Amino acid sequence: MRLSTSTSIMDRYQRVQGAVSMESCMQRCYDAGYRVLDMNFCDMSNPGMPLAGEDWQSWVEGIAALSAKLGMEFSQSHAHFYNFLNPAIENRAFHDEMIRRSCIASGMLGVKWMTVHAATETQTKGYSHQASKKGNLAYFPPYFELAFRHGVGIVIENMFDPTPVQRTYTASVEDLLDLVDTFHDDRVQVCWDFGHANLVGYDQCEALRLVGKRLKSTHFADNHGLRDEHLLPFYGDIDWFPIMRTLREIGYEGDLTYEVTPFLDRVPPEIRDAALRHSVDIGHYLLGLAQ
Repeated sequence: MRLSTSTSIMDRYQRVQGAVSMESCMQRCYDAGYRVLDMNFCDMSNPGMPLAGEDWQSWVEGIAALSAKLGMEFSQSHAHFYNFLNPAIENRAFHDEMIRRSCIASGMLGVKWMTVHAATETQTKGYSHQASKKGNLAYFPPYFELAFRHGVGIVIENMFDPTPVQRTYTASVEDLLDLVDTFHDDRVQVCWDFGHANLVGYDQCEALRLVGKRLKSTHFADNHGLRDEHLLPFYGDIDWFPIMRTLREIGYEGDLTYEVTPFLDRVPPEIRDAALRHSVDIGHYLLGLAQ
């Protein structure tokens, strides 16, 4: 297991995306001690951001060149996402194009596993596991095949229910594993988001044992069980000690990847790099727990 972080750790300031360029983000992550990254195409595909621009391929080529120069690796990425099963969603062609670009750009960066979000069917009264599953199985295959052609595997992320009465497909580990296994393809596996699982109230060690060898990537983030705060580990109420032992127990071979988007958002520029080094210290401590 290696320490990694989503590029979202550094690419904004005071909630302004792009306030820190991706190139600067990579250099500063490198200087802090990171050698592995997760490219967050969710942010980079928003209107006005590089993946959404006409020259997006040149931008990706530049990022790939910089990663090679620095000796950094993009082991993961996070595709653009939206609830494609909600018929009220506008600009569907834009969203679909951003997912297509995420697949191609991931291959250009040498990404091994690209994270996607399953969608939840919204027209059935209440919640329908079967309707959501059917909709995801109809939507995803062309994008998965595109990713495969570019050497990229797919990991489907566990989600969470935003309110006690609003169900979300794949918030249940049973839903998640059922969807993954239905593809019958070793190139479709699981990304486990610890913050999401804490919001659902899972015994995460039991859930990780159910996931087992399907686990190929992670999103490490903490919270207090009420909202998706994306805090650094030990800044919320998740008990990380048994989790790290369980990752070792199930033979997890992927990276410890932070997804702590707001961590540095309000930290003044003068002390941002020191805070970034603090995240590295916490990561190395967690890695030690798994040894």
